Amino acid sequence: MMKTVSFKKIVLSLLIVLTILGMAYHQTEVSAAEKLTIQSPPIMAALPFLWMQDEGKLDGIVDLEVKISPDHKRALALIAKDEIDMMITGLNVGAKVYNKGIDLKLMNVNTWAVDYLLTYDFKAESWEDLKGKTLALPLKGGPLDFLARYLLIENDVNLDEIDFVYRPLPNAAKYFMAGKLDSIILPEPLVTVNMINNKKAHLSLDIQKEWGKLHEEDNRIPFVGLFVSGNYLKENREISKIINGMYLKGIEWVNENPEAAAKLASKYFAMPAKVLQTAFKRVDLNYYSEGDTEKLINEYFSEILNMYPEMLGGNMPDEGFYF
Repeated sequence: MMKTVSFKKIVLSLLIVLTILGMAYHQTEVSAAEKLTIQSPPIMAALPFLWMQDEGKLDGIVDLEVKISPDHKRALALIAKDEIDMMITGLNVGAKVYNKGIDLKLMNVNTWAVDYLLTYDFKAESWEDLKGKTLALPLKGGPLDFLARYLLIENDVNLDEIDFVYRPLPNAAKYFMAGKLDSIILPEPLVTVNMINNKKAHLSLDIQKEWGKLHEEDNRIPFVGLFVSGNYLKENREISKIINGMYLKGIEWVNENPEAAAKLASKYFAMPAKVLQTAFKRVDLNYYSEGDTEKLINEYFSEILNMYPEMLGGNMPDEGFYF
């Protein structure tokens, strides 16, 4: 009888051990399958993910890793090779690579205001005040170049009367602060940094308001979007929906808690929280209905196609572009 009981104990113990080992193996496989890697530049649109990461909002759903880097080209290369799953980048950048054959989808548009015209030692009341002046932009054929030229033309300013200077943003900002440029279009938080460190800098024109004057007073410009790899979406559609929903909750958290959001950003962006909190007041981080969003995208892209079609890869992206 004793031998029978001992044998049963041994068998039961073995079953328990095998069950635990099986569960551990299964959990390892699930954990690997549910790892989610996101890359974003150090901008306000990254904050919902940093909030999720720091607060463990996706614990038990995905193993979240947020990479902060300004290198858009590397992010595109990584998402094309499925080495990252999602990325935050300019809407036109995503549309261009989609039209070039990279399989990615737009999950949401999140940033609608971020750019401003600064002038050095004078206040521009209108675009005409830039005649005979230097205007610094980061890239010929890029979004800020498009917006500057589009708004100048629509305000009847001859482009030949503007001295366009193309320099990378940090470098151009330094030249502007040194008084070597008359005007510059910058995104936040560079606007705030320049205003704090340069008493001769004037915030002359709100690019979004200038756009709104030409679009039925609607100031919203679809600048930045969250994109997902097509392959990740195919394998994780339900999880992607959960993540997108949580991202939208993160936007709400940022807007309802500006001080806490600025402190969170300062941990990852290497900038003081007070500077970031001021900068965030001029950034429209928000989300709107699908109908509104698609309408605004079509308006923005249509204007781009008229001037710089290559910014979008030559065509309006088809319905496959959307999440």
